[in-house]
Amino acid sequence: MNTILSESPDNFYFHNMSFGYNKNEDCDELTLFLVEGKYADDEIPSRLAKITFLAPIMWQQMEESHSSFDEYEIRDDGGLIQLIERSRYFDFVNTTYPWYKDIRGEAQHIRVWSQNIVSEVITKEIPSVSWQYA
Repeated sequence: MNTILSESPDNFYFHNMSFGYNKNEDCDELTLFLVEGKYADDEIPSRLAKITFLAPIMWQQMEESHSSFDEYEIRDDGGLIQLIERSRYFDFVNTTYPWYKDIRGEAQHIRVWSQNIVSEVITKEIPSVSWQYA
């Protein structure tokens, strides 16, 4: 997936992640913050990548060391943010919670990587990505 993160000639290293969830009257919002650093022990990040999902349906975060390559998946290998066309997680959501389609319509699976955390988000729309400077 092409974003400002994939369009830059710089190589990014995100060693930490946090998230926030806002339940708004118009539209819920899930925001992931990726902390940029040259090394995992950097104390002061130079900037954060802010990734915002509007109306997320479901999401999970897991430690990156517990994830593994799965040949079943069909995905773009577009870097830190990937669009997943087929995955076991998406199959699980579609089988266990199929009524979301009646409420929100069709969705997609987006994966966001950092050094330690992998976020899996089922959402209707492609997220927005912007920089926040420290």
